[in-house]
Amino acid sequence: MNDALTLVLKHRHGGALFDANLLLVYAVGKYNKKRLSDFHHTKQYTNDFGLIEYLIEFFSVLYTTPNVLTEVSNLGKKLGSEFFVTLGAMVSVLQEEYCISKDAAGNAAFGKLGLTDAGIIEVAAKKCLVLTADWSLYQILLSRSIDAVNINHLRQLEWLGPLSNSR
Repeated sequence: MNDALTLVLKHRHGGALFDANLLLVYAVGKYNKKRLSDFHHTKQYTNDFGLIEYLIEFFSVLYTTPNVLTEVSNLGKKLGSEFFVTLGAMVSVLQEEYCISKDAAGNAAFGKLGLTDAGIIEVAAKKCLVLTADWSLYQILLSRSIDAVNINHLRQLEWLGPLSNSR
């Protein structure tokens, strides 16, 4: 079995934390799928929406951080006020975990990745699987033995069928 799929299955009930890029794709797609291909921040992930939607629905618990949500909100504001209706509904079902900025800034990855991703590392080390589109974040998570999956490792599985067979 593919390592990425093994990790997804392992954390199905324990939960996952999606990075800001993937959460933004989900929010924009739920708001208006047609906007995925013309919105600057999501067009490279247009074909990933179905996979991301499936994964979000697959996990029993979805974790996030205030910093991730802030990034999604700030990037999505160009879509207008209706986008925030969708985002607000999403936020209501997410398990928000806090990493104070001082702790995130004290993480060795802070200088390379920034506050949001350093906070993801801090939260994930204690809680859950991380799903990310960010290769640098993914590599650091792996180097720290934190379970992580890069979306690139799941793209091939979507059309091969294993994810749909695990429902």
